[in-house]
Amino acid sequence: MINRFNMLAIKSANQTLADAALLPDPIFLYAPLIVQGEITILFADTGIGKTALSVMIAIYIAKKYKLLYVDLELTDKQFEKRYRNAEGKHFAFPSNFYRATYEVLKELPKDISYEDFFIKSLKDRIKEFRAEVVVIDNMTKIVSGSTDSAKSTIPIMNALSALKFEEGITFLVLEHNKKVDEWRPISLNDLQGSKMKSNFADSVFTIGRSAFDKNIRYIKQLKVRSGELIYDEENVLVCELTTSSGYLGFSEIGYQNERELLKQQDSNSYEDKIGEVLQLKAGGMSNVQIARQMGRSEGTIRNWLDRAKN
Repeated sequence: MINRFNMLAIKSANQTLADAALLPDPIFLYAPLIVQGEITILFADTGIGKTALSVMIAIYIAKKYKLLYVDLELTDKQFEKRYRNAEGKHFAFPSNFYRATYEVLKELPKDISYEDFFIKSLKDRIKEFRAEVVVIDNMTKIVSGSTDSAKSTIPIMNALSALKFEEGITFLVLEHNKKVDEWRPISLNDLQGSKMKSNFADSVFTIGRSAFDKNIRYIKQLKVRSGELIYDEENVLVCELTTSSGYLGFSEIGYQNERELLKQQDSNSYEDKIGEVLQLKAGGMSNVQIARQMGRSEGTIRNWLDRAKN
C-alpha cells in the first residue's frame, strides 16, 4: 500500500515545462537585486550603509506595493533624525511604507520560543496590513542564539520560506558579514552562517567599501536564482554614500572591477594620483567624469584639485 502522505511531488520534465509556461515571468521590484516572491539577503559590515540602502530600496518598492519595514536597529528618534533635513523638514515616505519596531513587553508569553513568537507576530502584522514585501533589519536581532548557528537560524529561514511560498511575500533580510580582508574580493563565504543561509535565499548581494575613499561603496551580487547577475566581480556597481537626495542614500557613479577598489591596488603614491587628476582635467574631463574613472567621489576630486592649486 502506497502512503498518501509524502514530502515529494513528481511530474515529468515536459509537464514541468508546460505548467511553468503558464506562470508569469519573474517581476523585478528593484532591478536587478529584488525579485517578487523571493527571499533576498543583503549582508555587509557594520557602519557601511546597509540600512541606508535597504530603506532606499524600500522607498522605491513602496511606491507600488505595500511594504513592511521591520526595523530592529533604529529607535524612532534615530530614524527621524536620518530623514529630516537641515531645516527640520521630514522626508515624505510613500503611503505604502509601514515601519514595525519592537513592542515593549514586560514579559514574553509562556510556552513559546523567542523565534516562534517573532514569527507569529510577523505573520499577524503581515495579515493585518496586507503587506506584500517585508524588509527585516536585521537577522541578528530575531534569533536568541548566534546567527552563525544553524540550530538558531534554520527555524526563522524555514518560516520565511513558508510565507514566501504560501502567501507570495517578498523578503529582503539584512545580515552582518564575517571580517573580510581589505585586499580580498567579497564572497558568499563571508556571509555570517553562510552555507545554511545562502541555501534558503534566492538571491544574495553585498556592499563593499572602497579602500581609497571613505564615501565610496560598491554593490556586488553573489547569488541569483531567477534574476540577472549583473554586478559581478568584474562589474560591481560603484556608489557614493551621500545625502544629496535629502536623506542618507546611495548615488550611482558607474561600474568598476572590484579589485580596483581594494587595498592591494593602492600602489600609486598620492602625488601620482594628483598628477593623474590634473592630466585628466587638462584633457577636458569634468570632476564627475574623473571621479567615475578613478573610483572616487566627486567631492574627493574637487578637494584634490583645490589642494593641488595650493
